[in-house]
Amino acid sequence: MNFALGAVVLCLAGTLAWSTWQRHLARQWLDRLAHSVRRYARGEDRRLAVDVPPPDLVPLSLALDDLVKALGEEASGMRSELRLEQEMVRQTPNGLVLVDAEGRVRMVNPAARVLLPVRGDPTGRPPIDTIPLSELQDVIDECREKNVIAERSVVYGPRDLVVRGLPLDGGRAALGVVLDITTVRAAERARRDFVSNVSHELRTPITSIVGFAEALGDEPLPDSSKPMVDAILRNARRLHALVDDVLHLSRIESRGEDLACDTQALRPLVDEVMERVRPRAESLRHALAVEGPDVEASVNADAFVHALNNLVDNAVKYTPEGGHITVRLSAVNNGVEVSVVDDGPGIDPVHHPRLFERFYRVDPGRSRDVGGTGLGLALVKHLCHAMRAEVGVRSAPGEGSTFTLRLRP
Repeated sequence: MNFALGAVVLCLAGTLAWSTWQRHLARQWLDRLAHSVRRYARGEDRRLAVDVPPPDLVPLSLALDDLVKALGEEASGMRSELRLEQEMVRQTPNGLVLVDAEGRVRMVNPAARVLLPVRGDPTGRPPIDTIPLSELQDVIDECREKNVIAERSVVYGPRDLVVRGLPLDGGRAALGVVLDITTVRAAERARRDFVSNVSHELRTPITSIVGFAEALGDEPLPDSSKPMVDAILRNARRLHALVDDVLHLSRIESRGEDLACDTQALRPLVDEVMERVRPRAESLRHALAVEGPDVEASVNADAFVHALNNLVDNAVKYTPEGGHITVRLSAVNNGVEVSVVDDGPGIDPVHHPRLFERFYRVDPGRSRDVGGTGLGLALVKHLCHAMRAEVGVRSAPGEGSTFTLRLRP
C-alpha cells in the first residue's frame, strides 16, 4: 500500500516537473517570438526569426508564418503602389502643392518649382511665405474655408497659368494645382486674330454686294431675274449679320477682362429691347409682355441689352405665328433673374449642353430659313461671362423654352 502511494506521488511530482519545464520552454519561445514580432513591426527584420516551437505551439507558429507571408505580400504591393504614385507626382507637368489642415505646405513637386520659382524649403510654412504667387494662397484659403473647388487665371512672367485649389479631407487640407496653358492661350489668340482679320476683310465686299443688290431690287427687272436678286440680297444680308456677330464675339474674347458693370434698373433696358423686336413680332402676330417688378442688378447696359435682344429675337423667330413671348423679372436669394419665355416648339434636352456653342444648330435647315447665324447664343454666353453672370435654359419638345439670365445684385 505504501509502495503504491509512493509511486503515485512520484508520478505526480514528475508530471508537475515536466509541465513546469514545458511551460518554461513555451514562455521562452513566446518571449523570443514577441521580440521578433517587435523587430518585424519596426521594419528591422523581414521575417519572424524564431526557432522550432514546442509541439503545442506548432499551430500558432504555422498561423503566424501565414500571417507574416500575407502581410509581406500586402506591404510589397503597397510599396510598389506608393512608388508609382510618387513617380507620377514627380513626373506630372502640372505643379502640385499639398497643404495640411494647419495651412502649411507638406509637399511641392518639381513641376511647381519650375512654374513658380520657390524660395527655399516651403515644407512646414504657409504657401505665400516661399511661393511668390498670391493667387495660389487665395485659392487654397477659399477651398479650405468653403470646401469647394476654387480657381484663378494669372499671368506669371512669360506664362499663362490656371491656379486651382482642390479641397481634401472635408476641406481641412487642400491641393493646389498649377496648370501651364501658355500654348493654349497663344493658339486662342492666333485663332481670334485670324477670324477677326478675315471678318474685317470680308465686311467691305459684303457691304458692297448688299448695296448693289438693294439697288437692283429697286430697279424694274424681268420676272425671271427678280427671285435671283432677292436671293442675293437675302443671303448677303445673312452673311453680313454673320460677319458682324463674328467680329463682336472676337472683340469680347480679346478684352481679357470683365466688362465694367454698375447697378441699374433693368425695366428700362428690357423695354428698350421689346421696342426693338416689336415690329417683327407684330408681323408674326406674336403677343409681347413684360412681367415682374422693376429690379436692379449689376450689369453693363450695352452687354445686357445685346444679350437680352438675342434671346428675345430668337424667341420671336422660332415661335410659330400667333405665339406669346414674355420677359419675366424676379429677385432671387443670390441676385436677379431675367427670363425669356416662349410657347414655341421647345428644344429636346439632348441639345441643351451644346446650345451655347458657336454654330451649333438644333435644326440647321430651319435656322437658315429664319436667318439665324448660329452665333447668337454663343454671344449671349460670352457677354454673360464678361458681366460675371450666367445663362441657362429649360425646355422640352412641345412645352416652349425659357432662357434665363442670372445677374449679380
